[in-house]
Amino acid sequence: MNVFRFRLEFLLRYRRQKEELAMYELAQRVREANQIEGELEDVRRRGRELTEELRERTAQDLPAPVFTLYKDYQEHLRRRELVTERRLTHAESRIEQQRQVLVAASVERKTIERFKERRQKENQALEGRREQNTLDELASLARLRIDHARKE
Repeated sequence: MNVFRFRLEFLLRYRRQKEELAMYELAQRVREANQIEGELEDVRRRGRELTEELRERTAQDLPAPVFTLYKDYQEHLRRRELVTERRLTHAESRIEQQRQVLVAASVERKTIERFKERRQKENQALEGRREQNTLDELASLARLRIDHARKE
């Protein structure tokens, strides 16, 4: 019996590794986006807290220099929020790009796997035909011996 050996096994292994690397990269980018999203929530939370604190302190006749410090910090938080939002948008676009890379790697791997499966089926069919031919020949030879033995 013939053992099937896929000659492109190295290519299949390479494409599996490429797909796994793409999955790893996607996971890294998702973690990065989650971290940035957490930073953004912290900045927004701190901005809300600062606004509330400023409202409470303004009611208590806040001195002008302290009020200015609050306003400057509030402006700093707004700028930081904008920068963090841009970073998040960029991270999300990188996630989408990496998803596309992963899909392409997955398609490449699946293409080779399907080709391998098709070759295995062809090989099995060929082996089945060979075995059937061998059995047919043995049956023919046995029949000839029986016929020859009867004639004698």
